Amino acid sequence: MISKFKELLSKYRKFLFGNYRGHVLSATICGEIEKFEKLKRKKIVKILDFGSGYNPIIINKIVKKLTYKYKNTKFIAYCYDFYTTKELKIMNIKSNIKFYNIKSLSNNKYTKFNFCLLIDVLHHIGFHNSKKISEIVRKLEKKSKFLVIKDHFQYGFFSNMALIFMDYFGNYGDNTKIPRTYFTIKTFENFLSKMNLEELKRIDNKKYYKWYWFYFNSSKLQFISIVK
Repeated sequence: MISKFKELLSKYRKFLFGNYRGHVLSATICGEIEKFEKLKRKKIVKILDFGSGYNPIIINKIVKKLTYKYKNTKFIAYCYDFYTTKELKIMNIKSNIKFYNIKSLSNNKYTKFNFCLLIDVLHHIGFHNSKKISEIVRKLEKKSKFLVIKDHFQYGFFSNMALIFMDYFGNYGDNTKIPRTYFTIKTFENFLSKMNLEELKRIDNKKYYKWYWFYFNSSKLQFISIVK
């Protein structure tokens, strides 16, 4: 019964969202990659996608868009998540998008990345586990020139409930842990300060869902932060 409900929820989510979020988010991140890196002078650009999931729409779109625009530059995506050995054999079929188990990231000592994407990942780790978040971000920061953090801001009870609902609707069918709290502007800035990270740019005026999501589509709830 539960598995049927998850399957139905996943199909309904695709019907309502479609590829709209993926299109807007990937286009926005592509624009920032172009601003912060001189792509025409680069032969290879490496992008780490941490917590990419089993259907990494965003990184696929980013690589496709940039490859089409910059013919002389090779864009390679390195996707890390909790993939099994069996899953990796099936998923690793493209030369420019590589999949790895998240535990192997520590073994990859010599590869340096131009960008590291953390797309709606940190709040799923759980802010009660601040030590783990700090360890992960510190490791990724050392391997990457820029971090691109996409996450949420809450402002009080109603925004918190809205974000929980969106996460439940968007992730329950995938067995992803649903968080109970999110960044506030103050806690995010404190986090950056504690990690000694410099925020180069913040994008908090984008809507990633269609108009009929009303309050859930509020740009105040979403942000992208470019840090180093």
